Amino acid sequence: MKKEKALNIAAGLCSKKEQCSDEIRRKLQKWELTETEIEEILCFLQKHQFIDDTRYAQAYAEDKFRFNHWGKQKIALMLHRKKIDAASIAQALENLNEENYTEACLSLLKQKMKILPAEDPYRRRAKLIRFALGRGFDYELIQQCLTQLFENPEEAATEIDFED
Repeated sequence: MKKEKALNIAAGLCSKKEQCSDEIRRKLQKWELTETEIEEILCFLQKHQFIDDTRYAQAYAEDKFRFNHWGKQKIALMLHRKKIDAASIAQALENLNEENYTEACLSLLKQKMKILPAEDPYRRRAKLIRFALGRGFDYELIQQCLTQLFENPEEAATEIDFED
């Protein structure tokens, strides 16, 4: 594929949906462009603000938190896999609303608790911890939420609403 055509296609992709540099780089490599051409295209896209990894990290973190109910650790891991720099990741995670973050963890645990069979409280607690850790929430927050849940068991039976 010619450089100009690849640039037009890449710019079109970036204008439709937020993309990170690594995603565009991989697409350009699939199109069998030379490394020099890839660098030139990426520089052009960054210069004209088609690509901005910090903006991408912010949008990704907000979306994964709001729609997938992921915790900060899982979001950070996935952004790291997309080769986003640590400063951009930290900034994106810092911008997540702390109140909503705690409430999301609590809501996920309430929801999971409803579907777990009534069994030994120790095993039930362990399953809840593993579930929340798998979603990317940190252990201290999970413990805080579980303490709140088990101190107020009638609150755990209330309706769950993930929307803001």
